[in-house]
Amino acid sequence: MEEINREGAHPNTGGEQTSFGGQVNDSVKDRVKSAASSMKGKASAIPSMIADGLEAGAEALRQRKTSTSVATTGGSSVTVADDSSIAAVTDTLASGMQSSAEWLRDADIDKLKQGVEKQVKEHPARSLLVALGAGYLIGKALRR
Repeated sequence: MEEINREGAHPNTGGEQTSFGGQVNDSVKDRVKSAASSMKGKASAIPSMIADGLEAGAEALRQRKTSTSVATTGGSSVTVADDSSIAAVTDTLASGMQSSAEWLRDADIDKLKQGVEKQVKEHPARSLLVALGAGYLIGKALRR
């Protein structure tokens, strides 16, 4: 069994306090704070990265020509002529992606977090069902 002197220090630690209550060394605290700060910085950049991706996708959809496309199935090919409904869907999708990117850039993450917390506190069952549904859909999308 290890000896501990009257001050609560282990004889081989150079006098540092090590109590059974769990005092943590200052250097460990500093490392934890540094890691937390680093993670917070990286997490704050995620909405901007997602917004950039959405804007790039919207721009790619807008620039894509829908005049003629050829799809090959098996040994035959099918030509799809310029269809206004395809162009309308593409434009709607691009507009939605652009507005989502703008919302992500303008959104205050702290207010969003508070809103989510309020909804979960007021409607826990509904929040759980929404989370389960979203998880199911994301899982299905990632499996493909």
